[in-house]
Amino acid sequence: MFSSVHVWSDTRIFFKEAHTLATNGFEVDFYAIAGQVAYEAGSIPNLQVTTFTKGGKWSRPKIWHELYKRALASDAQYYHFHDFELLPVAVRLKKKKPNARIIYDMHENFPAMIRTKDWIPSLLRQPLSTYLAKKERSYLPQCDHLIFAESSYKEHYTTIDIPKTDILNLPTWQPARNGDKNAKFTFIYVGDIIQDRGVFEMLALIRQLKQRGHETVQLKLIGPMQPRVEEEVMARIAEHNLENNIEWLGRIPYTEIWKHYESSHVGLCLLHPIPNYMHSLATKLFEYMAAGLPILATDIPDWQELLDSTQTGLTANVLDIDDVVNKAEQLIAHHELRDLFAKNGRQAFETTYNWTTEETKLIDLYKNLNKESRRYASDENINE
Repeated sequence: MFSSVHVWSDTRIFFKEAHTLATNGFEVDFYAIAGQVAYEAGSIPNLQVTTFTKGGKWSRPKIWHELYKRALASDAQYYHFHDFELLPVAVRLKKKKPNARIIYDMHENFPAMIRTKDWIPSLLRQPLSTYLAKKERSYLPQCDHLIFAESSYKEHYTTIDIPKTDILNLPTWQPARNGDKNAKFTFIYVGDIIQDRGVFEMLALIRQLKQRGHETVQLKLIGPMQPRVEEEVMARIAEHNLENNIEWLGRIPYTEIWKHYESSHVGLCLLHPIPNYMHSLATKLFEYMAAGLPILATDIPDWQELLDSTQTGLTANVLDIDDVVNKAEQLIAHHELRDLFAKNGRQAFETTYNWTTEETKLIDLYKNLNKESRRYASDENINE
């Protein structure tokens, strides 16, 4: 398994996929970026982790070349790639090792995501997105299997004639927790802390709740923050005297996140309604359900349908801060509503929204991959 973008402790890759394969009899060599915590060699049988220093953007090609050399030297049967930027490596490897089985795990619709990135000049976003989409469509047919982390992605790839499987990013099994809540009423968000994921709306939420008299309310942010975002976030915290109301913990181990969920009162998922999120069910929604946390989320239609059908939280227009604050006050004021949402969320997790089903699909995918590849090769010979 290869990633030149994600740290080795990435929740989906390491704790779900690599761990699942290693504990089901596969020998897994996982190459990824080093994190703040080093992997303890031998802690999981059959799983070997090798890490690289990420470095600057100009050092990335060196990592790609190193990963290619490692893949070429390996006697592995399957090669599982997790990043758009590694597709050329996967294709080059397939030419050298035609009997290797190449899997591409699509975590996000990367070409579409490019259109929303503010670090790319606005005039370049659409042309760059179009170019990358064409490159992607030239690479994907040379893979043996395509994995979608979101069911909505596949509608854009119906013409790619290779086997495809939805393996959703649902939480691993977690025991029910009933520990004490923080003395301060605590909202929590876990994930990348960036503008389009609502960081500044969350800051505004806490500021306005304080203005409405909720002096002891707290926001707990867990996840990575780019330096330029951190600078602006810290400036706003200082400007509005929120130092005692907002705690940023950075990236922490997946196993520790659940302790923070347990002591919090409401899970936030205030992502902006941009194309990359409109038809994707954020992983955080399901983690909050697993943790028995009431949810306050953006009123994206798919999300609203999920929360309404499971009765697990409220939605608000993230671009209307008054609406967000009003819904937050509802949750603060009504303990019985929070209890109902928490109970329903845990039930939805236990019965439907957990990794167990996805784990089975991943194992079956690997076991059937050789059969699929032989079938497609046979079909091509017949067509010829």
